Amino acid sequence: MRKTILMLAVLAFSAWALAASDVLVLGTIDRITELSFENSYDHFTWHILRHTTKALVGMEPGTNKIIPSIAQSWEISDDGLVYTFHIRPGVVFWDGTPCNAQAVKWALERTIRLNGPEGGVFLIADVIKSIEVVDELTVKITLNYPDATFLIRMTDNVIPSLIYAGAPENEFAQGRYVGTGPYRIVEYVPDERVVLEAVPTYFGPAPKTKRIVWVIYANEAALRAAVEAGDVDIAFRTFNPVDIVDLQKNPNLQVVRGPSVSIRYLLFNVTQPPVDNPLVRQAIAYAVDRDAICERVFSGLNSPIYTMVPEGLPPAGSAIPVFPKRDLQKARELLRQAGYSETKPLEVNLWYTPTHYGTTEADVAAVLKQSIEETGLAKVNIQSLEWAAYVKRMSQGGFDMFLLGWYPDYLEASNFLAPWTTESPESLGTFFNRHPRYPVYKELMTKALTTIDEAERAKIYQEIQRMSAEDVPWIPLWANYQQAYLVAQKNVKGIVLDLTMEPHLDLLYKE
Repeated sequence: MRKTILMLAVLAFSAWALAASDVLVLGTIDRITELSFENSYDHFTWHILRHTTKALVGMEPGTNKIIPSIAQSWEISDDGLVYTFHIRPGVVFWDGTPCNAQAVKWALERTIRLNGPEGGVFLIADVIKSIEVVDELTVKITLNYPDATFLIRMTDNVIPSLIYAGAPENEFAQGRYVGTGPYRIVEYVPDERVVLEAVPTYFGPAPKTKRIVWVIYANEAALRAAVEAGDVDIAFRTFNPVDIVDLQKNPNLQVVRGPSVSIRYLLFNVTQPPVDNPLVRQAIAYAVDRDAICERVFSGLNSPIYTMVPEGLPPAGSAIPVFPKRDLQKARELLRQAGYSETKPLEVNLWYTPTHYGTTEADVAAVLKQSIEETGLAKVNIQSLEWAAYVKRMSQGGFDMFLLGWYPDYLEASNFLAPWTTESPESLGTFFNRHPRYPVYKELMTKALTTIDEAERAKIYQEIQRMSAEDVPWIPLWANYQQAYLVAQKNVKGIVLDLTMEPHLDLLYKE
């Protein structure tokens, strides 16, 4: 029946009939956690929230350029501490309430005040000192310290920066809010579907499609079957590598790969024996076989990386390859310097989580084990825990060497360097705050974030990357392009994939 049954159900959600071209059905295996600006911190929840309300500033689709959104202009004081935003006249929430300076102040202060344990509120709360209404359409935000990333943090890419109304004063929103975005949620059935409807009062260009239906599938196989059968117009996040390879051969489908700022890497707890020895960490950095992981596990879809900072992030020129290519002889030399031999090999644990990153993680761990043990001077014990227990043990310092992944909080190079070194080293498992060179990293990062000149800031980030290749708190492994593939029917248009790694729903339509 292809998509007939689903489309009938979709049309039944509305009191009026919509033409087939007015409805786009998208499929995913992602899940919403909690529709709360103050208590959510995952890709798909943030995707839904950012398409239903906006922030003071935005990012131009297809670029990294910061553009006006709710604010039509802004000024920054000479000392970098005060940002004055001028709100666009005539912006209203879905219910017709004006979005003025007082509404902006209320939304931001509410998010900061409630600061849920599962949220990313720290991304704006740590830097904001005060929010002041200057007049009806002017709001002034004063910072605790100059931060060159502040405007990027205030885009709609960072959900705690979104402006909304109608949420409970002292409870998490949980979907109870009124937004200013191009769509509003008209139905949400957990683990089944999310239905979005275009808002006629949206201040920006009208969305190309009146109704968007996200259908949530159980697994990668079901998602592939749905797009092949035509049950969905678009499928996104996430396919198995072999499925992407097969779908690329299907003449009835578009397979589009966007850029990726999703990375995967090994981390070390630098206080945990035996990886507290920098020689051991350096040896493992020489031993890992990125090419084997990308080819054997991901069918060549993912690419090896030699720094934590992805290409294309501002400031320009930040990313430099600093980690070495594979060199088993060098790895053996370092292990011998550390006191290991064939009769007394290094014994180290490699931890991974079996489902959080998809079904390929065990295969990745097996390739890493083989590549490190190929030195002839090491024995790797593979260990695994489900995600909740994994995160808990990681933050308690219970891992020596472990796999993790990162999708940025905001699109700037510091967000790929600071979290494990100067921001959250214990909660992210590195305990780098106890490393002898931690004060140097802290000084450099503070200097970078207070440096407005982008070329100079990029040089500081480069120095941090060079230091990381010496200290090895991490080993960058691969860029996760697997999550950047979108598969669509041939008649779908308006596909724009950029560093946000998500489709811009308001631009999508079908012929």
